[in-house]
Amino acid sequence: MRSRSWSAGPAMADQPGAEAQESQWTSAPSLDPQLRIPPPAPPRLRTRPWWFPVQELRDPLVFTLEAWLADSIFGPNRAMIPDIEWMNQVLLTVDIINSGNLVEVTVFGEPHVQNRVKGVLLSRAAQHREQRARDEKMKQLEEFLKARASGLQTLQPPLA
Repeated sequence: MRSRSWSAGPAMADQPGAEAQESQWTSAPSLDPQLRIPPPAPPRLRTRPWWFPVQELRDPLVFTLEAWLADSIFGPNRAMIPDIEWMNQVLLTVDIINSGNLVEVTVFGEPHVQNRVKGVLLSRAAQHREQRARDEKMKQLEEFLKARASGLQTLQPPLA
């Protein structure tokens, strides 16, 4: 039995229709818009990773966050959760509750690790809240300065 390799060696170029196959593979840039669509949310049922002990599933730590904070912390489609889980050796679930205004974060793992992860996530939430408050104040200040500048222009007499 002959084994197949995925390298495109000289034997592939000698085959009839090799140019057609090559052009088929080079037309991939036309698929780029489809590749930019974010993947669907992962299914709720997951298998336990090999590195996570089953006995640590017994007593989870649960807390809530605002939904916009969860999007900022965990990324679009919760893409950062696997990295957070691996780095901290915990399992996380993030479920939407209260008609989309809040999320429930469940942390599975050793109790001291659960508390550390909760502290880190709440610290990140506080940073995002502070940044949002600064952004809103800056926006108000810009609007005030624009209004003041346009008011000064109308009050000044024309120069002769």
